[in-house]
Amino acid sequence: MLDRNIVNVAILGCGYRSCVVVDHLLKESLGTVRIASVFDPDKEVASGALEAWGQKDSGICDSYQEAIESDGIDWVMVFSPNAYHKEHIIHAFKCNKHVFAEKPLAVSIEDCQEVFDMHQQSDRLFATGFVLRYSLLYRKAKEILDSGRLGKIISIDANENLSSKLGGYMMSNWRRLAKYAGPYILEKCCHDIDLLNWYCKSLPSRVASFGGLNMFIPGHESLREKYGEEHFRNQPDPHAVDSPFTADTDQKDNLVSILEYRNNIRAMFQTTMSNAIPERRMYFSCTEGTMVLELFSGMLRYKCIG
Repeated sequence: MLDRNIVNVAILGCGYRSCVVVDHLLKESLGTVRIASVFDPDKEVASGALEAWGQKDSGICDSYQEAIESDGIDWVMVFSPNAYHKEHIIHAFKCNKHVFAEKPLAVSIEDCQEVFDMHQQSDRLFATGFVLRYSLLYRKAKEILDSGRLGKIISIDANENLSSKLGGYMMSNWRRLAKYAGPYILEKCCHDIDLLNWYCKSLPSRVASFGGLNMFIPGHESLREKYGEEHFRNQPDPHAVDSPFTADTDQKDNLVSILEYRNNIRAMFQTTMSNAIPERRMYFSCTEGTMVLELFSGMLRYKCIG
């Protein structure tokens, strides 16, 4: 018999991200959450995740449908590659389940619209993993901007420059292929774009973007030998290709974008994937002051005119 005091969860995708998030969920929920079913195409990965979570009695399913439709499921948590988010989320709503989905929501505007429409037809709860909105650093920045002490935002200069370890990792696993991940700026930088939209309280009306593949190319394979494998991979992945420099990627490893918002705020966003000094920074130029924040150092400073 099901214990209705326990929230039963189905996990779709048991890779690194799900392992971290679910581990925190189980610890913070103090026994009120149970992993009831999981699906991952690699059953060894699924088994390893259940063992790490201490949920060995959970069922390892042969399909995402089986995991979602298992007895007593309350919530479905979607950690599958981005291209599969839409079908997994929509099936969960059709089965009357609450849904948490990792970012990004989907890989096309059309897919996002389908998810939105299905959620509107349901009475279920839905959340997407834009976790930086809950970071104390970014919440403090939001508080300062909303207080009006800096006046109105004129422009924002933002970036996300990854370490070579994280960049090499992303260019070695499934994220190196747009058919699974969508474009790199969607897969990795959607957090930053979400924050820009949040701070601007608007959406862009005009966008231009320029990028290329200039770092992770065969001509730079010698860098692995020069600096060592450990500088181009930050975590193990049994399904990753051998080298990020010779991978069959169709992604760009650097990008510069400009955005003009409907309320006339203008922003620049720049990203690269191989840095000895990683940085995730935002510089706000406002009518009555300036604010700068940087995630990795935990730095936030602002000054008003006068």
